[in-house]
Amino acid sequence: MRSLFSLPLLAVSLSLSVPAAAQDEAAESEMIDKLNDPEFQDDMVSVMSGFMTAMMDLPIGQFAAAMEKAVPEDLNDGETFSNVDPDATLGDLAARDNPDFNADMEDKMRKGTVMMGIMASEFGALLPQLKAIGEKMKRRMDALE
Repeated sequence: MRSLFSLPLLAVSLSLSVPAAAQDEAAESEMIDKLNDPEFQDDMVSVMSGFMTAMMDLPIGQFAAAMEKAVPEDLNDGETFSNVDPDATLGDLAARDNPDFNADMEDKMRKGTVMMGIMASEFGALLPQLKAIGEKMKRRMDALE
């Protein structure tokens, strides 16, 4: 049983102690640079914006009407979907509560891509310590056998 428990830990430690560390570091560095590149971030926002636009065009009105009919009276908490236009889209509902929804979403996507670059940089700085921990774990687990 102990060996089954240690398999995931062993897999993690082995994956962290790859012999081609120099190659990995170059790939990691390239990824970090890419995620911090404003042009790449703009491209990511464009792609995410396209996905978000497609999601916001999803018809939700008929789904809301079906939900209204499906909720048993004894589970009804007072929330109602009866005020949802049967032809409404997800975007219509989002903009109903926030008229600036599209601009706010674009701003959040922009901030999100910048945050990904920051996180990648910070995580990249931690990788040597994480690899050392993985190697230490592997040595300790090897000593158990």
